[in-house]
Amino acid sequence: MSGLTVPLSLPALVALGFLVSLATVAVPGPITLVASRLALSRHLSSAVWFLIGVTTLDVALFTALAAGAAPVLREIGALPVVELFGGLALLWGGAASLRAAPAGRARTPENVEERKALGSFLLGLVVAAANPHYWIWWVTAGLAFVEAARAHGAPGLAWMLGALVGGVVAWYVPLLWAFRHGSKLLTPRIERLVIHAMGIVLLLLGAGLAALGAWRLYLAAF
Repeated sequence: MSGLTVPLSLPALVALGFLVSLATVAVPGPITLVASRLALSRHLSSAVWFLIGVTTLDVALFTALAAGAAPVLREIGALPVVELFGGLALLWGGAASLRAAPAGRARTPENVEERKALGSFLLGLVVAAANPHYWIWWVTAGLAFVEAARAHGAPGLAWMLGALVGGVVAWYVPLLWAFRHGSKLLTPRIERLVIHAMGIVLLLLGAGLAALGAWRLYLAAF
């Protein structure tokens, strides 16, 4: 993606950024799994707050890259502790899925909903920040888009940020809508099986990622 710095008109660059962002998030991964699980097992708002947390980190990383922090971000993303904490976050999400009951429960008190919103937001930050592929994308493709947009000044950077975030939104909004409305067509038993299947996948991903991070920390220490 480093070749993206060749001259492109701003509209073409923005369109390309949007399409690459959309294609990237369309590939199933931990973020999609957790968001889908939240949409099914809790209220749709939990999935929305989770994705707001992910997007907040997107904006922070974009801003950091625009400020020239690529070497620092590359070092952070390569730390074994990132994989370890990422694995633990996915393990937590998988365990929560296995304990989850189908949606349609009674209304919870407002203060409980607020805590759930905060927890979902923080979970979005943790799952995104602890995903090695997330960092790899931002210090390769993401950095290339930032550098290409920089040639068009501040407006170019603003449009590029909108395009990258827009690609994420364009995928997750219809996906979560489909999950939420599709859950109304499922029996509680089938919905529970789907949620538990997602939980098992998250547990496997989390165990593998945590084990890799722990092994790399061990090698670094000894």
